[in-house]
Amino acid sequence: MWPEPANSFLLADPDGAILIDAGCGWPERYATLKEFLRAHGFSPGDIHTVVLSHAHPDHMGAMPFLLAECSPRVFLHPLEVELARDPALLNRSFDMCHITDYYMERLGDTDPASIDIIDYFSNLCPMGDAVATGTMEEGETLALAGHELEVIHTPGHAPGHVSFYERSRRLLLSGDLVGAVVAWYSPSGGGAKGYLESLEKVEALDIDLIMPSHGEDITDIPAAVERTRKVLLAREERILEQLADGPKSLLELTDSLFPESTRMFPGLQITDSHMLRLEELGTVTRDASGQVPAFTSARP
Repeated sequence: MWPEPANSFLLADPDGAILIDAGCGWPERYATLKEFLRAHGFSPGDIHTVVLSHAHPDHMGAMPFLLAECSPRVFLHPLEVELARDPALLNRSFDMCHITDYYMERLGDTDPASIDIIDYFSNLCPMGDAVATGTMEEGETLALAGHELEVIHTPGHAPGHVSFYERSRRLLLSGDLVGAVVAWYSPSGGGAKGYLESLEKVEALDIDLIMPSHGEDITDIPAAVERTRKVLLAREERILEQLADGPKSLLELTDSLFPESTRMFPGLQITDSHMLRLEELGTVTRDASGQVPAFTSARP
């Protein structure tokens, strides 16, 4: 569970080992990964391929440690390639500018330049960098160790987040899309709209088993998808309840959805991603004339 490393998955073939996601950038967590490999008869030097579901620290923070011991092929979705190469760009995909644009009055004398997602991650689950040697896109199939993994682009949590579907085994590696917790999301990652559309993609697949990045294996797929969807839609209902009493600012709506500890991040970004979806649906209107956007219900 976050901020612990995401689940890693190991495949073996005659050439060695294939790793799907590598975990956090703590030395002790990399040591755990090495123990995992040893338990299955491998060392880091045996890894010839690494497939990353997306460029977040709990999935690829350990890559610098791993790359010091092997030279694998590294695959990412094209939208994640630059984020993996230069993790500072995650400030964009996590919309950290929302903090400097809308939240600074609440932070007193805080220097806006100090708002940095990499610093935020450093105390929780350190990030590392990696250079992709190949890309994988929606509809492609990765033939790995006798498995045929179809790439399903499932944004929301990250712009190039992917899940992997093995049709013959009715198996889905869901990444952060579905699991024991609902992942955070932001406008630039695909937001509420992307997340909900990704859930619809998964719902349309013939799946008996989901192996998520966080939590235990899932066998009741409809319940897991619906449970995740309900969290997102409940936030929108709360927003619309608040707007029924009159216009509210983005900060006021964020305050109504999230405890103080998560309002600045990721609450602010999550809330605005819902506002963008509700605007597109014609349910709310945005007034961007002030320092902080304000919203009005468009319901009769």
